[in-house]
Amino acid sequence: MTLTDARRDPPPPTAHAEFMQVWEEGYVSRRIAFETMHTPGLFIAEGGPLRAADGTLDRARITRFVDAMMASHPAFRVRLQRSLLGLTPPAWVPDDRFALARHLRFADEPADLATADLRTLAGSNDEPLSLRHPLWRVRITELTSGDVAVGMTMHHASMDGMSGMRLFSATSTASADAPLPDPVDPFAGVRPARAWELPVRALRAWWRRTGTPSSAWRDWRAKPARRRLRRVAARLTLPLRYDRGGDAARAAALPPRHSAYRDVDAAPASRRAREFGGTLGSLQAAALIAAWPGADRVVRLRFPVSFHRAGPDDTARNNVRDMEVFGDADAPFDRTVASVQEQVASRDDSRPYPPVPGTPIGYSTVIPWVSRPRYFCGAEILHMIPFPASLGHDALSAAGILYRGRLFVGATMPIAADVEATAGRIFELMTGEPDTGRPSPR
Repeated sequence: MTLTDARRDPPPPTAHAEFMQVWEEGYVSRRIAFETMHTPGLFIAEGGPLRAADGTLDRARITRFVDAMMASHPAFRVRLQRSLLGLTPPAWVPDDRFALARHLRFADEPADLATADLRTLAGSNDEPLSLRHPLWRVRITELTSGDVAVGMTMHHASMDGMSGMRLFSATSTASADAPLPDPVDPFAGVRPARAWELPVRALRAWWRRTGTPSSAWRDWRAKPARRRLRRVAARLTLPLRYDRGGDAARAAALPPRHSAYRDVDAAPASRRAREFGGTLGSLQAAALIAAWPGADRVVRLRFPVSFHRAGPDDTARNNVRDMEVFGDADAPFDRTVASVQEQVASRDDSRPYPPVPGTPIGYSTVIPWVSRPRYFCGAEILHMIPFPASLGHDALSAAGILYRGRLFVGATMPIAADVEATAGRIFELMTGEPDTGRPSPR
């Protein structure tokens, strides 16, 4: 090849692929699992900085911000790629047909935060995300108060609570006047790895990791061949199984849900937790147990244990294991807090977590974020409204986010349950004060 040929025909772009963990693959293995693991979130931002001179929402400015801060981030530009013949787990590869319009929506009508369905504001009631493109969507809704609701739908296959909040920190700003970078394609000159390339990449990576034939053989023998064959067979038959049962199965597995939230002052809640021998995490879990309105009084909750490390070297998307905690809804609340804390503190992470008694009702998690204000497109984020990554048949789940000295607690229940009353009872148990109803950012 001559120099002229090289200039006329540049080398093909390099390929990128990031393999999923095997257990993450379950989140995208069937339609029901895929839709269950949609993870919505919502925050309220001050409206003034998001408006044009004529008072209307500045959609062009918001679009530029999302393009520069989210769509330019590598985590928001990758899609799922399944491997040839199911020989490896799926991988995240660049979406070479990325279009921001697929991922950003503006509501046509304003909403009243005091009465609006929070999950609708978050975008949870929109159609499912597309597996052919990055798994995220933003929904912008003007509020009648003048503020703006910003909903985000993500997917648990690409993040857990801790990695999700780190990602959100990278896509919001620390000041209102932070300069906005130019939008970029983080995978410019990089193509998606093709299905046939994934087994080759996996084999090369495995060989580099094991180093010698003897080490490779020991590593191969560490997992039963039958298990490996079952995984490959499951991937090969995925088209036949993915939508098994159709809409009827989906409706049975994912009944309608609604959510409520409360704003808790974190400092006195932390003191209350310490007085009872617990932490904010065990205080919230105990509050869910005590607020449970069902007939079964001894209940259990899934409680996540994070194995994320501090620092930039922790690049895991999902690094959490669920244990279970239990309690009696009729027991004195201080004893339930102490009991939950003891169950969490005495766990053995080196072994499978043991089963616990009680009727399963749902999930509880508390995620720390930041102590200083964060900004979206120059607008201060006033309130966070989290939604737990709950399963379709969970009866009561809650997530808490610590932001600016406040603990924002979001609860989710089936549509027939009184989620506002239950969220109010959780607030009363965590604070020792009467419920004040759905909070207002102003």
